[in-house]
Amino acid sequence: MTFLLIPHLRAQSANIHNASFLLGGPPVLPAYFFAHALGRRLNFKALRVSLVHHYMRPKGQVGGYGVFYPQQRRAASFTYGSSSGRDYSSKNKHALSLQPVATADMCVSLIVECEGLRTLQGIDEILFGSRFSGGAVVSNGKPKTTPSFEEAFDLLTSGYVVMDRRDLLERREGKDQAQLLIEALGSFPSKARGTSWLSATNLGYAAISEFAQRIGSREGYHHAFAEPLVGVVQYRPIRECKDLQPDQMLWRSEWISEDVFRVVQDRID
Repeated sequence: MTFLLIPHLRAQSANIHNASFLLGGPPVLPAYFFAHALGRRLNFKALRVSLVHHYMRPKGQVGGYGVFYPQQRRAASFTYGSSSGRDYSSKNKHALSLQPVATADMCVSLIVECEGLRTLQGIDEILFGSRFSGGAVVSNGKPKTTPSFEEAFDLLTSGYVVMDRRDLLERREGKDQAQLLIEALGSFPSKARGTSWLSATNLGYAAISEFAQRIGSREGYHHAFAEPLVGVVQYRPIRECKDLQPDQMLWRSEWISEDVFRVVQDRID
């Protein structure tokens, strides 16, 4: 097995609208899908991915009472009301409507567990023209391969490892998972030293329609409409993770059922 390190990958205007009710959170799913897409270009299989967060700068402004207002864009007509040609979401009939988006500039490092990776030739050109969480990749450190996860991880000297904390959402008597999510985000991570915090992010999808061929689906694959699965993760400083096992920091994908897909880590600290 080979481990590919992509250090300090910077993306501009990456999507942080993880769900209809959620802005922000580390881009765990985009990191996994980014590695999958890179594997298709370089002819290897991406098995698992470790995500290290460096920074994220949301685009927008903070108003009264600390409320964040994301930067919006005007684009093609959002939708129409009863009046033909009139966008009901805009009071100005001559202006395009504001789109429900939230973006940020971010920097992350990825460690990808690879099967069948033979060469890094052409990877710089692929990375420069790629997108991460919908944002344009503008720069990255020099990619490297190592025979073990530990060697790749030791090359990173700063940042926060994004770790799975689904244990905080395990069912408890008298509480549903929505209540547990709210409580977890207001708590201090257990077994944490120094700077560490919890966050919510999208970790999968559950289909809400049948899989079928639909117009516009990519490469002719069957398509289904889906809702995001929001989970809890922990940002943990690299200096506190040197003694952890790779399984505690690598995300893998799984199908829980025929219509539910998610990414998880095999062990929870």
